[in-house]
Amino acid sequence: MGSAIRIGVVGAGYWGPNLIRNCRELGVLHSVCDANPAALQAVRDQYPEVATTQSFDDLLGSSVDAVVIATPAQLHSSMTLAALAAGLHVFVEKPLALTVADGETVAAAAERAGLQVFVGHVLLYHPAVKRMRSLIDEGAIGDVWHVRSRRLSLGKLRAHENVWWSFAPHDVALVLALMKSEPLAAHGAHAHGRPSGTADLTYADFHFSGERSAHIEVCWLDPQKTARLDVFGSRGVATLEDSRAGSVLTITKCGPRTDQGHELEVWREDPLRVDVPAGEPLKAELLAFLAAIDQGHNAETDAREGLAVLRALAMVDAEKPAASAGRPLKVLHPVAAP
Repeated sequence: MGSAIRIGVVGAGYWGPNLIRNCRELGVLHSVCDANPAALQAVRDQYPEVATTQSFDDLLGSSVDAVVIATPAQLHSSMTLAALAAGLHVFVEKPLALTVADGETVAAAAERAGLQVFVGHVLLYHPAVKRMRSLIDEGAIGDVWHVRSRRLSLGKLRAHENVWWSFAPHDVALVLALMKSEPLAAHGAHAHGRPSGTADLTYADFHFSGERSAHIEVCWLDPQKTARLDVFGSRGVATLEDSRAGSVLTITKCGPRTDQGHELEVWREDPLRVDVPAGEPLKAELLAFLAAIDQGHNAETDAREGLAVLRALAMVDAEKPAASAGRPLKVLHPVAAP
């Protein structure tokens, strides 16, 4: 599958080398583009057979069938539009764009052109997340009523996006997939630990139909690296903790019930650890991208899914940071049901 597809990777910096490596291992890497000569030299040293160029226009005019865009977020929408105009399929790292309007433009352009736009919401292709979702769909924890996601680290600070737009696309994509719908309303609190006023920490709460809810916390100034997802159901909780050492997925059967005296009580069984299949999430999502091109069907993380994530991100207005240290700004954005 996909062996005849030729891919050009745009961006050989922070995340690009991982995409370049996986494309080469899959036998689809044709060329690499980056404005930095040193980055291109590093590619040539490691993969001497791969063509390189500093010109995005030259890459678009070459013999590639698709491009993988791993550039700074503020360039995602414009570069995706340019690639679509050149008749190429696009894999673009998250987020699809930095505004809903730009995301709508990209989604409409992809539909008109009949081309694939695949958004790099990599966690949806994580083997542990896929296993968790299948267990939930099978009823392992009953009906989902709440999702809680925390993503904390001493991360890479960015000039054109805050922590909400940098970290939270992963968590929002997960929440929407688990809830199988878009939120009806949201509120958030944002704080900054630097004079720039850029949000370095965001708490967000989403409200869904059926009185369901989700909570997301992201911070890139936390020394304790944490990536944890808890899904609360009517008959238990599914928990995924992810670290460099690996992923730990557990199901804990628990919940409320009425005892023989008609008094409410809680019950709980011992956590059950679930085996997680091996596999690199990034390779899995690239395979999904190739399959979408080969078979002509949209992947789960297509432009429309990327746009839904943008709409949810925009509901929590993290572009308005805390007015002063210790006094986070709260915002409320109810919207019509999608």
